[in-house]
Amino acid sequence: MKKWIFLVAVVSIGCASTSANTKVCSNNPVSDKIVCKKVTVFTIESVGEGVVPQNAVSVAQAKVMARRAAILDAYKSLAEKIYGIKINGKDSVKNLMLQSSTIRSYVTGLIRGANIDEESYKDGIYKVSMSVKIDSTTWNKIINNN
Repeated sequence: MKKWIFLVAVVSIGCASTSANTKVCSNNPVSDKIVCKKVTVFTIESVGEGVVPQNAVSVAQAKVMARRAAILDAYKSLAEKIYGIKINGKDSVKNLMLQSSTIRSYVTGLIRGANIDEESYKDGIYKVSMSVKIDSTTWNKIINNN
């Protein structure tokens, strides 16, 4: 008599941080029942830095421009984490020697609901920490469309 052993494995994918689970309820048109399922909310964080420009008219203008650059850098970092980065590379070879090498990166994405968590300014560098909350259903749509 042979004995059979069944092994069940559970695989889970983790993220940087998650918050409490929430329930999303919707009407099921087939059975007229309300269907509820748990949705995990992820928090994605990024840090952006901006440097004070040399050609600023005043100290106040320089600080505002550095802050704006830091915010845009943080948004770009969030888009990279959520949507990914497209990399294009090109090498030119002549007589078996590398003549030139070009690498370009592109990021395209829509960031909604991002919050500035922390700001600091020191030694001409403005630093901004941002975060955005995204639920698992939205995350799955983004991943499956790309």
